[in-house]
Amino acid sequence: MQTMGMPYRKSTGIKGSFDAVVIGSGMGGLSVASLLAQNGRRVLVLEQHNVIGGLTQSYTRKGYRWTVGLHYIGDVGSPATTTWKLFDKVTGGGVRWAPLPDIYNRMVIGGRRYDIPAGAAPYAAALKGYFPKEAAAIDRYLGLVRSVSKASAGYFAQKALPQSRAEDVYDRMCGDFHEYSDRLTIDVLSELTADRELIAVICANWGDYSLEPTRSSFAMHCMLAKHYLNGGHYPVGGGAAFARSIVPIIESAGGVVLHSAEVAEIMVAQGRTTGVRLASGEEFACPLVISNAGVQNTFGRLLSAQVKTTSGLDHATSQVVESYAVVGVNIGFNRPASELGFDGANIWAHPSNDFEANLEAHRRDFEAPFPWTFATFPSAKDPAWDDDYPGKATVEMYGYTDFSHFEKWSATQWMKRGEDYLALKEKIRERLLEELFRHVPAARSALDYVEVSTPLSYETFVKRERGGFMGIESSPQRFRQSWLRATTPIDGLYLSGQDVSTDGVIGALVGGVLAGSAVLGRDLMRDIRTPIEPVSA
Repeated sequence: MQTMGMPYRKSTGIKGSFDAVVIGSGMGGLSVASLLAQNGRRVLVLEQHNVIGGLTQSYTRKGYRWTVGLHYIGDVGSPATTTWKLFDKVTGGGVRWAPLPDIYNRMVIGGRRYDIPAGAAPYAAALKGYFPKEAAAIDRYLGLVRSVSKASAGYFAQKALPQSRAEDVYDRMCGDFHEYSDRLTIDVLSELTADRELIAVICANWGDYSLEPTRSSFAMHCMLAKHYLNGGHYPVGGGAAFARSIVPIIESAGGVVLHSAEVAEIMVAQGRTTGVRLASGEEFACPLVISNAGVQNTFGRLLSAQVKTTSGLDHATSQVVESYAVVGVNIGFNRPASELGFDGANIWAHPSNDFEANLEAHRRDFEAPFPWTFATFPSAKDPAWDDDYPGKATVEMYGYTDFSHFEKWSATQWMKRGEDYLALKEKIRERLLEELFRHVPAARSALDYVEVSTPLSYETFVKRERGGFMGIESSPQRFRQSWLRATTPIDGLYLSGQDVSTDGVIGALVGGVLAGSAVLGRDLMRDIRTPIEPVSA
């Protein structure tokens, strides 16, 4: 397995001095490290896994390649968009984007298929075609998507400010946003329409933002809907393209990116960060530490109990909840995507339009249908695939599950979980494959390789508490936690990643920009959106 950076070796330790240590090499960690490097800072990135990239990493097995947690990105179809500019900045222009087909999502509700096209007007027309009596409700809904998303700007801008300054402007900058972030998605949509099928179609990809409509913040729903309004794109070369582009930027400024370098503790003395202690026992001194490990890990595992108490962080993590868990399969086929019916569109499938009933049935009984499944087709989305892997195709597929079904094995070691666990993985394999072949039956005859993951995989390799697939839940309560910001009560300790912003890869990227802004003391988001043109002589 190839990766960027270098392996950490206890025998040689970490050499040199650095301006900042970044814990974790996911998008939040790599993006803030890149921005600091582009501003002359020497950054040390420490990744506990043996591959750089977090959930954007790609890996190869048996002649196939899969990307772990990046499947499509919205709002990068034009260099004029903020999202495109952010990615372009942190990667140094090193990532190319391939558009998904015009029909980029297929929502399947109880066997009924709804094709979702790219573009605001085509999307509105498609919904009205499926639900002609709901045209007025659809127009009102899309109006809210735009206005609520626009209201989020102030909310995110204040997250880069020091806590004392943010308190002075918090209500003014967040008031319009909180008007809708305080409300549940289902409550707002139910005021627009009584059609449960329409609501199900609109919310069918709620897995993209971590929480079902009866519990999610409507503002989060709107931001996600706006993000994908013009369709989706995929990075050419898969998720590994990010590490390939960003790591050299960090290294060119004198930084170092190390994998297999687990941080066990963030060291603090007299209210100031003094460095990190690795699981190897090595202590590395640095007055500035940026954690991309998530708030649960950072405050719950990496700080000592005494530091948490003196910093007033004892109860912070109890105010937020880790997001859902998944089971998954990465699948290899020995024929090209074009022969198997893979056209690049994602498939979100639900047993019925009663999402709550679906969830409750599966929580009670693992054998009940998965509340949703998501199938995505990287080999059909990546224009470089056929050159790199001729005659082959891949699928990445996930099913929502509840961690309680896996809790009995949570204290066991990877590869030593027992025969009953292996038997459960085999059942997961068969169930997800059957669901996939229901949508793309031609693929059955080309099946070549299958690898199964469970919530315990995410506990082991990403250090996610209870196997959380994303960050923390996007509930109304989450958006009222004013302490969820780049700065912390501990001098020299900053947070990056999706917990600072919103769930998902773009949320992690924005979290990195906010962390960089806080460290450098200037609004990097504004700088990236409207770069200053050089004055000609």
